[in-house]
Amino acid sequence: MSNILTQFSDYGRKINWLLFIFISLFTMGSWIDISGIWCELPLMVEELPERWRLPSILTLISQIGQIGPLIFIIGRHFFPNKFTNANAIIIVLSVGAASCFCLAVFWQKTAFVFNEYRSVYLYLFSLSLSLLDSLSTITFLPYVGEFFSKEYIIPNYIGESLSSFIPGLLAIIQGVGSPDECLNVTSIDNSTTLISGVKTKFSVSVYFVLMGLLICTSIVSFLSINFATYFKKMRKMNHLEDISDTEKTKLNRNGTKTVKIMFFISFLGGFTNYGYLPGLMSYSTIPYGGDFMYLAVNLTSCGLTIAVLLSIWSYEVSTKRVILETLIPLFTSTCILIVSIFSPCPPLVNTSLRRTAGYFMVFCWVMTSCMFIRIRCLIATKLEKYGKHKLFLLGVFAIIGQLLGGLLIYLLVDVFRLFQDKPKCSPDDYCLRLVN
Repeated sequence: MSNILTQFSDYGRKINWLLFIFISLFTMGSWIDISGIWCELPLMVEELPERWRLPSILTLISQIGQIGPLIFIIGRHFFPNKFTNANAIIIVLSVGAASCFCLAVFWQKTAFVFNEYRSVYLYLFSLSLSLLDSLSTITFLPYVGEFFSKEYIIPNYIGESLSSFIPGLLAIIQGVGSPDECLNVTSIDNSTTLISGVKTKFSVSVYFVLMGLLICTSIVSFLSINFATYFKKMRKMNHLEDISDTEKTKLNRNGTKTVKIMFFISFLGGFTNYGYLPGLMSYSTIPYGGDFMYLAVNLTSCGLTIAVLLSIWSYEVSTKRVILETLIPLFTSTCILIVSIFSPCPPLVNTSLRRTAGYFMVFCWVMTSCMFIRIRCLIATKLEKYGKHKLFLLGVFAIIGQLLGGLLIYLLVDVFRLFQDKPKCSPDDYCLRLVN
């Protein structure tokens, strides 16, 4: 305990705490808008025409947005003075705030496209956010590393974790887990049901306004860091020296198998956690009750912060340890997939263990997301000694996995309609009637 306090004290002497806070606030804007959309899904899937297919559609849109970094890299090659990290960050944060304010007004608007009503405004703003937020992966951390000492990398990751934690916390305060109230009303055919909407402390529109205001905080923080003389005085041009060519050759020769394994796990993580799995959120949780989707989304968002903080203090682990830890989210994600296949009547839904099964699904979602983000940190730490090129390829394999996984789930859910949802306020014996 005393050793930990000593390390913290030494760290505190190396940094300026005001700059620490400002970096955390500025990097908080990296994915906070996209995270906000996902945290509101329990409400939106009940209001928008896509219903349970909405997560798979947003997953595909998010993967399309991965071309954002490619556009930035090409632009930087031809116009290096204009495509800078600072300019990209300002655009990312500004468009993010504007999109959140627009979503507050237009998220419910639909248009008749391809023979059905679609939430085209939500699609468009989600695409713009995905295109720009994906840039944060290749601009935020490089900016911090370029101008400030390595100690300020920690608040960078703290800010990124807050981009998931704060939207989840706001959603919990909002109370989106309160289920719809179904009121049976006697009618001529004895089949009329009135649906009372989800009871929340504030609306989806107000939620997006709050997201926009939080991103404005990130904008102010970044502008202060980038332009204020007080913070400019703290800039240091200390770059980490690359390892020698001889050491690189030795590492590449001895660690080829390890690197390939890490690349495969990175691809697997992208394909699973950021590719096909988000599209199954509705089908794996709502059959057990609408509140379980709310719990899965928001507890996962809150848990990521803890997972990142714990990973920062993790020591470098063996390849075997990384493989063994990867088996945990693979098992829980498989459980999610199996339940989704049986939707809307998954195992135990008609038994007294229905609530228990729902909580197990929440556990699976939280464990899957938290373990995969921890594994990302472990892999990055392990491959750092192999040079920057290996870290770049690590990100490439993750993005390829995301794209393939997102495309796969979109085809299965939205094109082939292989997964089924359940009508709102269905009778308790709905699944039994299907069997009979």
